Amino acid sequence: MGKGSLTAFLVFFLMLQANAQIGAMKLVGNNTKDYSMGFGAFIKTGVPVSDAADITMELSANIFPLKGYGMDYGTIMCPLVAGYRYTLNGTGQGLYIEPQIGYSLVGITSLPNDGNDIDLKYHGVVLAGGTGYLFTIGSAPFDLNLRYETVIAHGGSNNFISLGISRFISFGKRDTNY
Repeated sequence: MGKGSLTAFLVFFLMLQANAQIGAMKLVGNNTKDYSMGFGAFIKTGVPVSDAADITMELSANIFPLKGYGMDYGTIMCPLVAGYRYTLNGTGQGLYIEPQIGYSLVGITSLPNDGNDIDLKYHGVVLAGGTGYLFTIGSAPFDLNLRYETVIAHGGSNNFISLGISRFISFGKRDTNY
């Protein structure tokens, strides 16, 4: 994966050093059976806009290795998305829904081809929808979530489902205590 791997690993390392969260994900759709479970790191933050809702921002680095090739071949994506997270009970805690939209800053698929490796580079619009549960342990806010995301580029798309638990970083306070 060459320069793309180096870029993705640098972003991944920087995100880990910034106390980012780590997640597991699976590519879904056409021609994805040859990919192993993916992994990634992300930083997500938000600003409360009401007792029930936050405007969120997330930067992630996702790696999907091609089965049987270790980390030599696969797909790397680095999307930046903004979202609107709404808690269904109106408290800023509990069950929520979150649509997101953004842009894939880096997208590379590296494939073997009889000694002439193929690196497909792409950028594109990112659409995502998720649900989850917000809760606190002590004073630390946590987010248990399930999300579907698609990166649309060059007439095709890369789609994945992710499951994660993360410590949420919030800027600002709500008007009520919970």
